Amino acid sequence: MQDVENVYQEAFYKSKSLNGLFIHDISNLFQIISNSIELCESLLKEKVKIEDILEFFHMIAEQLDRGKSLIRNVRDLSELEEYGIPLAPVEVFSMLRSVINFTHISFPKKDIDINVISHYGNLYVMANELLSEVFENIITNSINYSKNKVVQIEIIISVIDVHYRNYVKIEFKDNGIGIDDARKEKIFQDTRLKSRNSKGMGIGLSLVAKLIELYGGDIWVENRIKGDSTKGSNFIILIPLAKKRG
Repeated sequence: MQDVENVYQEAFYKSKSLNGLFIHDISNLFQIISNSIELCESLLKEKVKIEDILEFFHMIAEQLDRGKSLIRNVRDLSELEEYGIPLAPVEVFSMLRSVINFTHISFPKKDIDINVISHYGNLYVMANELLSEVFENIITNSINYSKNKVVQIEIIISVIDVHYRNYVKIEFKDNGIGIDDARKEKIFQDTRLKSRNSKGMGIGLSLVAKLIELYGGDIWVENRIKGDSTKGSNFIILIPLAKKRG
């Protein structure tokens, strides 16, 4: 009887986490669409060229497509534990650029400086479309937990060898409020393990950690400046390197 109760309890917690992820990301999509509509209205009043306004309509269309994809992804994510997910080569830089563009639109009133540093032109990892949710969640947390006038995020991408296997290493260094050493491991725990009164670090980090695990990679967080947890964080991701599709 106890085993049956545990199964139902686990299913409940998974459903709750997925519901939170879905609401969070759909809300972001609606915010981006709303911002684009407001910009279009403002540009129309200023009698700006139609060609310039069309760019925002394309952005709205992209967000609608992204919303449809999100619905499919959340449905797929609900089956992670039972069936796993198919992996395929995903190009890191193109997906990251897309997430960065969406980020600027999502926070139109924030001064955000995101700098990508790498010696590589393109890199492929074994993942799927949900990798964009991983990037977006980490970047959004860096923005939400920054008290600086300018939010600075430095993304460093490299390739390293771990136990004779090549991994793409992605570091997200921010100038936010940082994370106490005692909380660094807890932020990736299942949301049900977090205190109800705890501010937390975003509803998606436990799911982000689960995705990275399913990709065969790893994720952890360090201080941006060694020995000082108040000067920002460095989220580090390792994902197995993949060959280019072909």
